[in-house]
Amino acid sequence: MKKIFYMLLLFILSVTAGLYSYYNLAGKWLLAGIFVSGIGIGMFLMLIRLNVKNKKINLYKRELEKESLESDANLAKVKVLESKIAVLEKALENALNK
Repeated sequence: MKKIFYMLLLFILSVTAGLYSYYNLAGKWLLAGIFVSGIGIGMFLMLIRLNVKNKKINLYKRELEKESLESDANLAKVKVLESKIAVLEKALENALNK
């Protein structure tokens, strides 16, 4: 929520600076004001893109964690089944020896 607020604040300040420069400054100061405004708007756009990318990365990390937990659970089930098979083999061996 704070990020969105700061991003919107940056956008509003950049647009305001650009409009102020266009209407109140002249010559090289006009160009400097528009340049600074453009940098602010560019930062705003890149922050939006970065925010979206970070959300996608976090979702992907969660999916990987879920898969890891599922694979750990499956591995534990396999180990339990292997131990049961070993016990049954031993019981069968003992029964055949009697």
